[in-house]
Amino acid sequence: MYIYTVRPKRPPKYTARDAQFTIKVDAWQQLSRGFLAAFGRPGLDSLNARERVFNPDSRKIAFLTFENSFAPLGGLAAVVRILPVSLNRAGEDVTVLTPLYANIPKVRDAIENGTIEPVVTKQEFRISSYTGTAGCYRHAGAPVPTYFIAVDGRFTAALNPYSYSDSNEILDDSLAFCAAAPFILNKLGINRDILFHAHDWETAPIAITSKFAALDGLLESARTVLTLHNSFDSGIDVDRKRKFFGDKISGDTVLKCVLPLLNGPLTTVSTPFADELRADPLQRTIFTNHLQSEFSANPPIGVENGMFGKPHLLYTYTALSHARQGVYDKMLAEKRRFREATLRTVGVMAERDGVIGGLTDAAVTDTGTDINTGINANADKNIGTNVNTGINTDTGTDIDIKTRPIFFMSGRLDLMQKGFDVIFHAVRCFPAGKAALIFCPSSADGARRSKELAFFREIAEERPGDIVIWPFRITEEDYVSAVLGSSFLLMPSFYEPFGAATEGFIYGTPVVARATGGLTVQVRPLQGGGSGSVGAATGLLYREAVEDDARACAGWRDTLSVPVDKRISVPLYRSMVKEAFGALSVAADIFADRVRYGRMMVNCMDSLRDFSWNAAVSKYRRVYEAAARRGFFDE
Repeated sequence: MYIYTVRPKRPPKYTARDAQFTIKVDAWQQLSRGFLAAFGRPGLDSLNARERVFNPDSRKIAFLTFENSFAPLGGLAAVVRILPVSLNRAGEDVTVLTPLYANIPKVRDAIENGTIEPVVTKQEFRISSYTGTAGCYRHAGAPVPTYFIAVDGRFTAALNPYSYSDSNEILDDSLAFCAAAPFILNKLGINRDILFHAHDWETAPIAITSKFAALDGLLESARTVLTLHNSFDSGIDVDRKRKFFGDKISGDTVLKCVLPLLNGPLTTVSTPFADELRADPLQRTIFTNHLQSEFSANPPIGVENGMFGKPHLLYTYTALSHARQGVYDKMLAEKRRFREATLRTVGVMAERDGVIGGLTDAAVTDTGTDINTGINANADKNIGTNVNTGINTDTGTDIDIKTRPIFFMSGRLDLMQKGFDVIFHAVRCFPAGKAALIFCPSSADGARRSKELAFFREIAEERPGDIVIWPFRITEEDYVSAVLGSSFLLMPSFYEPFGAATEGFIYGTPVVARATGGLTVQVRPLQGGGSGSVGAATGLLYREAVEDDARACAGWRDTLSVPVDKRISVPLYRSMVKEAFGALSVAADIFADRVRYGRMMVNCMDSLRDFSWNAAVSKYRRVYEAAARRGFFDE
C-alpha cells in the first residue's frame, strides 16, 4: 500500500519575480485617454461619480470564465477549480460566472440530475444596442457560489466551449455573455462594489459592458481587471462593435477595445510570459504585435499559478526516505512497476479505434552507421533537398528496448503553439528502438483533425514499435498512468504562458521542455552539460540558436506560415529540432544512469514545495487592492 506524502512546506523565498511584480503593481496608474475616447467627458464624469462610492473593503469579486468543471478544455479550467476557492479562503467574497453550455454532455447531465439548478428565470435585457433573453442556473454544493448564464441562441458548442466550425460563434458567445453578466448579477442582488476579474479575451468585454450597465443604473459601481492565460485575441467587426460597445469604442479586436478601459493592472500567468508578450520575437511577429501600444500603457504583470494536480506522491515512505539519502534502488524499483503499468495501458489502448502505431518490447541492435533520420532528404520526402543538421545519432552499442526511455507528451492539437511536431522530428534522429514516444493530442477526435494528424501518422508508421499516438481524450486514470510510468514528460511549446510541468513532478517524472514562458519558472534545468552533476535539476530546457532578432522574427513567420510537414526547411525550426534532439539525448543518458535519474526524480517531487496558490492569491489580492483603491480618476 502506498503512503501519500510530501515534505513539509518551507517559507516562500522572495525572488526577482516577486520584486518585479511589486514594482509594476506599485507603478500602475489609471489613464484617462481610453475612457474619454469611449464615453466623452460627460460619460467619464458620470462613471467617475459612481466609482467614487466604490467601497474597497466591501468589494465582491465576480470571477468570469468561459471554462468550468463541466466544460473544460485547457489550463483555465484548472485555474477555475482552484483559484476562486483559494481567494475565498483568504477573505475575498468570490462569485463565479460562466456560460451554460447546455449541449455539452456533462452540463446536460448536471442539469438533469439537479447538480445545476435554475435560480433566475429567463427575462429580456438590453445593453447598448443589444437585446437578449437570459436566465441563470446555480451549481448546487459548489465551494464558492457558481452561476451559469443561459442566453437564448448562444453557448451551443457540443464538445467544449470553443468547438465551433465558425470562430465568430465564439465571439458572439463572448459578447452575449458579457452583456448578460451585469443583468444576472443585478437579479442575484449583487449590484455594487463589484470587481470583475475577467479571464482571457472571451470575458474581457465585461470591462465595457459593465460600464454601460453602471451608466444605465443596472449596477451602482463596478470595475474590471483582466488576466491573460494566453495571447489569443479576436477581431471584431464594426456591426458587432456598434451593437455591444456603441459608436465610440476604437479598435478592431476585442483586446484593443478593452485594454484601455481596465480599472487595474493587466496580469498574465507567469513573469516570463508577461515579458514575452512585449519582447519575444514569436509574440511580436505573430500574436501580439497589434497590442504593443496597449501593453505600453498597461504593462502585463506575471502572477505564477500554483500546482494544478493533487500534491500526493505515489511512492512509499521508505522509498522516498532512502532516495533522499542518496539510495535510489527502492524508488527506482517502484518506478519500474509504474512503467510496466503504463505499458499495460498502452496494450489495452491498442484495442481502441483510432490508435496510431504502437510500442514493442523486442530488442533491436544498432547497425553502427550514422543515422540522420527525420532531417535529411531520405527521411523527409516532402523537402527534396538535404537539410542535415549534422546530428550524429550512432551510439555504436546494442539497444535494449526494455530499458529505453519512454517519453510522454499530451495536449490539444494546436500546431501554432504546442511544438509537438518538433519532437517527432527529434525522435526520428534516434536509432530505431533507442527511445519510445507516447503522444496524446487530446483534441484530435473526429475526421476534421485527420489533416493535422497525417504528419504524425507518417512518422509513427515510419518508426514501428517506437511511437504510439492516442488521438482522443483519455481518462484521468490513463493519463496518470502514462505520466507516472514514463521516463520524461515533454513540453516542446513554441510559447507557454504557464504550463503544467508540475504534473510530471507530482509523479516523480522529470520534464524536458523548450525554455519559454512559465516552463522556465517550473523546470530547474540541468547545469554544465549532459555529463554534469544533476544537482537540483528537475529536467532539461532547450532553446534554438538565433543569430539576431530580425532573423528570429522572420524565422517564426516562415515556420507558422507553411504546412507542418514543410517546417523543417526553415533554419530556425531546424535549429529547434537539433536542440530538442540534444536535450532528449541527454535525457536518455540520464535515464540510463540510476544515480543521476534517481536524484532528478527526488528533485522533482521536492520542488513541489515551491508552487503555492497562496502566493498567487496574495498577488491577485494586491491587484484587487490597486483596482479598488486607485481604479478611478481622482480629479
